[in-house]
Amino acid sequence: MRAHLITVLVGLAFACCCMNTARSEQLRIALVISNGRYTSMPALARCTVSATAVRDALRGRGFEVMERSDLGRGEFDTSIGALARRLAAAPAASGVLYYCGYALEFNGRSFLLPASASIARDYDVLTQGIIAKSLVDSLIRGNESRGFILLDVFRTSAASSTAALGGLAEQIRPSNFAVIGASNDGASEGPTAASLALRDQAAEGETSLDLFAGGIHRRLAKAAAVTAHFIPAMARPPAEVAARPEAPPSPAPAASTAIAVPPPPPPPPEPAILVSPAAPPSRATMADEDQMSDQDRRRVQALLATMGYYSGRIDGTFGPETRAAIRRFQFEIKADLTGRLNAEQATRLVNSAR
Repeated sequence: MRAHLITVLVGLAFACCCMNTARSEQLRIALVISNGRYTSMPALARCTVSATAVRDALRGRGFEVMERSDLGRGEFDTSIGALARRLAAAPAASGVLYYCGYALEFNGRSFLLPASASIARDYDVLTQGIIAKSLVDSLIRGNESRGFILLDVFRTSAASSTAALGGLAEQIRPSNFAVIGASNDGASEGPTAASLALRDQAAEGETSLDLFAGGIHRRLAKAAAVTAHFIPAMARPPAEVAARPEAPPSPAPAASTAIAVPPPPPPPPEPAILVSPAAPPSRATMADEDQMSDQDRRRVQALLATMGYYSGRIDGTFGPETRAAIRRFQFEIKADLTGRLNAEQATRLVNSAR
C-alpha cells in the first residue's frame, strides 16, 4: 500500500513538473522593424536606437526577437508573413510587432512606408505603402494568439496630413491584439517616447500583455511630443452565451361572474400565394491574365482602383503600377506576391467587389 501511494505521489509530481515546463516554454515571439534609412526621404536615426531599446526590453521579458531593418516592400511583406505563420503554428503564443519608420495618411487610411518608397504625390502611397489595417489583419486572421502591435511613426515632410495615424481607431476592429499608435510630431533626438514607454513598462515585470499594452498607452498619453492612439485588445468571447431570461408568466385573469361569450369563428384562410425564391447572383468567372480580353484587363484595373490599390490610367496595360496594385491585392488574400493574376485570383477580385 505504501509503495502504491509513493508511486501515485511521484506521478503527480512529474505531471505538475511537465505542466510548469509547458507553461515556461510557451512561445513568446516579437518582430522589431526599424526603417531608418530611406531611398528618397530623410534618414530616421531615432528609429535605430528606438528599435534597439525595444529589442533589449523584449528579450529581457523572455521574447524571441526577430530583427529587421530598412525593408523594401517585398521584404516587409515577407517579414510580416513569417511572424503570422509562427503565431498561427502556436495558438497559445504571445506576439509583439514593433515598427518604427515613416507613415502617411491618405483618404482616411494609414499607410506604413517601406524604405524603398518614393512618394512624389500623396496618392503614390496607394501603390507603394502598406495599409496599417492589412498588417494588423494578417496577424489576427484565424489566430488565437494574443499580443500587441506598436506603430512608432513619423510623418513625411511633404505630407499634408498632421497625423499619420489619425484614423487608426476607425480602421481597425478590436481583436485579441491591442494596437498602439504613436505619431511623433517633434524633432527630438534619441529613443522615441514609445520605445521608452515599452522599456519602462517591461521593467515593471507585468505579465499580462493586455495590462502591458495599457501601461504603454498611459505613459504615451503623458508625452507632449506624441499623439497616441489606442485600440485595446478584446477579451475572447465566452464559450457559451447565457440563455436569455424567460419572461415571467402572465398573471391569471381575475375571476368574473359574467357569462363567457364564445368568440366569432375565424375568417376563411386566404389562398396561399407561392413565391419563388430569388435566384442567387451569378458568379463571374475570369481567365488567367494572359488570356484576358482588353475589356477584362480594364475591368481589373477599375476594380483595383475602386479598392484603393491603383491610381493609374484605366488602359488595359498592366505596367509597373498595375503590378504593384495586384501585389497589394495578393497580400490581402494571402497569396504569393507575384504581381500577376491567375484565374482564381482574378475571379475572386471580380466577385469580391460586386
